[in-house]
Amino acid sequence: MSIDESSVRGLPGFIKVVSKGNYVAVVCEREEQAIKASRQLKINWQKPATRSFPTSENLYAYMRSATPTSSARPNVIGNPEAALAGAVKIIEAEYEFPFQGHTALAPAHAMADPSNGQMTVYSNDMKSYGLRSGVAEFLQMPRDRVRVVWMEGPQGYGRTAADDAGFEAAFLAKEIGRPVRVQWMRDEETAWDTKGPAFTVKMRGGLDGQGNLVALEYDARAADYNHLGYNEADTVLIAQLMGTRRATPASGSAATPSDTYAIANRRMTTHVVSLPLVWETPLRTGNLRDPNGPQVTFAAESFIDELAAAAKADPVEFRLKLLTASTADDEGFRRARSIAVVKAAAQTFGWDTRPSPKPRGAGPMLTGRGISYSFRGQTIVAEIAEVEVNRETGHVWVKRLVCAHDCGLVINPEALRRTVEGAMLHSMSRALHEEVAFDTEKVTSVDWSSSPTLTHADAPARIDVVLVNGDPNPNRPDLPHYGAGEAACKPAIAAIANAIYDATGVRLRRVPFRDRRVLAALKTAGVSVAPPASRW
Repeated sequence: MSIDESSVRGLPGFIKVVSKGNYVAVVCEREEQAIKASRQLKINWQKPATRSFPTSENLYAYMRSATPTSSARPNVIGNPEAALAGAVKIIEAEYEFPFQGHTALAPAHAMADPSNGQMTVYSNDMKSYGLRSGVAEFLQMPRDRVRVVWMEGPQGYGRTAADDAGFEAAFLAKEIGRPVRVQWMRDEETAWDTKGPAFTVKMRGGLDGQGNLVALEYDARAADYNHLGYNEADTVLIAQLMGTRRATPASGSAATPSDTYAIANRRMTTHVVSLPLVWETPLRTGNLRDPNGPQVTFAAESFIDELAAAAKADPVEFRLKLLTASTADDEGFRRARSIAVVKAAAQTFGWDTRPSPKPRGAGPMLTGRGISYSFRGQTIVAEIAEVEVNRETGHVWVKRLVCAHDCGLVINPEALRRTVEGAMLHSMSRALHEEVAFDTEKVTSVDWSSSPTLTHADAPARIDVVLVNGDPNPNRPDLPHYGAGEAACKPAIAAIANAIYDATGVRLRRVPFRDRRVLAALKTAGVSVAPPASRW
C-alpha cells in the first residue's frame, strides 16, 4: 500500500529501495547492511480479503471437499464394479501426503552483472539455457545480450528457488546499473520455494476366496493447480509479486501408479484441486524430485501391502503373483525386468517369507521389513527397508536399505550406486521428517527446527545397491541406457511404511512418520509401552 523510504535512507551502505506492485527490495553495499535495512524498512501491507489456503491440519479435508479444477479421463480395465460386487473381501484405505519443499542446505542466491550492455547471471539454476531465455524475456532484452554462468550451489532437484533468485538479481542489476547479488534468508527459502504437491488418495480392492486380487480402484487428488515450470517470465516469484498473470494458470496434474501388475479389473482416476487464492500464495507447486512419484507410490504400494496382509500372503510373493499373472510385455521388457528386480531385492536382503505383520516382541524395540516396487520410464526399481520402531518414543530408525535397480546399460556403476544411495536418503528424509506447515496466510515451518530434515543420526547402518540386468534373453544385445537419476525416489517411502507395519501391526497412512505421529498411532492401537520409571 505504501513504503516509507525515509525509514532506511540514512542507514550505512544504503543504495536504493526498488518496488513494483507487491515486490519490494532494498539494495545496500554489503550483506549485513541489506539485512538490517530490510528489517527496518517501514511498509504498509494489506492482507487479501480471501484466506490464501486452509491450515495444514485442515488441508486434506479441504482437498476432499473442493471441486476439482480438472479430472483426467478414467483409465478402466475390465469391469471393476462387478468384480468388487462379487469379491469375498473388500479392503478400503485413504492416504495423505503433504506439501514438501526442496529444503536446500543453503538459501537460493544469484549474482547479476549488467556491465557493457550485457546481463551476465551467475547461478546454480539447473537449466542455464532456460534461465537465459526467461531473463531475456522478463527484462525485454535480446537473448544474445544475456549470458548465464553456471556455478556450484545448493539443491538442484527439480524446480528450485534458484530460478526466482536469478530473475530477481537480473531485475535489480538492470534497475540500478550495477552488479547485484541476491541471497534469500533461510526463512524466505523454506517458506517460498516451490513445493511438491500434496495428495490424497482413496483406494479400494477386492479379494476372492483364495486371496487373489480381483479388482482395484485408485482415486487421487493433487493440490497442484498453477504448477510452475522452469524459468517462466510470467510465473517466477518476482513476476507473481509484480502482478504479472498468465491468462490461464497451468492446469497441473496428478498421476497413477507405475507398475506392471496384471489386475483383470482396474479403475484409476485423478483430479487436480486449487487453493482458494491461485496467485497470492507462497504455496507454489513445482517439480520436486521424481514429480508425483513418491506420493503416488506411497499410496499404491502401501495398499498392495494391505491387500497382501488381508490375503495372509507374503508381500513379495503377493507382488510376484501379480507380476507373473500375465506374459504380455512392452518393447523394453518391463514385466520381465520387474520380476527380476523384485526377486533380486528379496535375495539381496535375505527376505524371510511370511505374511506381515510379524509377531510382536515384548521389548521396547520392534523390527520389521517392507518392500515396494515401481518404475519410472523404462527404469525399474524395487526397494526393501528394515526398520526399528521404539515403542516408548515412536522413533523410527531405518536400519537397512536394499535397492535392486535396472536402468538398462550401465556406463558408470560406481556413480550409479552413489546416485541411488542419494535418492534413497533423500526419500528417507521425506518419509521421516519433511512436511510444510502453514496457517491460513503463511508458511510457518521456516527453519531447521520447524522444518527438520535428515541428519547423520538417521543414517542406515547398511545400504545395498544391486544393479540388475533383467533382460530375460541372454542372446539379445544389452538394453539401451535409460534414465537413472530419479527412479529410486519412488518406492522408498512406501517400503518404510510397509516395514513399520510389519514391525508394529500399525498402518501409517499419512506422511511423514515423525516420532509424535508414530507414537500417537501406536498408543491408539495399544502397541506403545511407557518408558521405565527413573530410579532418581
